[in-house]
Amino acid sequence: MTLRLDDELDQQIQQLADVLGLSKQQLLVQAARDYVARQSRVARTLANTDRIVRENAGLLDRLGQ
Repeated sequence: MTLRLDDELDQQIQQLADVLGLSKQQLLVQAARDYVARQSRVARTLANTDRIVRENAGLLDRLGQ
């Protein structure tokens, strides 16, 4: 896989990797893992919210009256 970054972002990533004692690859792999985990939680939360609303539509209608 090839990832092309603009010079400014590449420099920022390199500086952060240096501070954390990681390679740029290690930093970006960790960032990707964190992003996927966070987005997976968001997707599960949205799916659960939709399910709860569907299952309780009658109750929610009555509460809204």
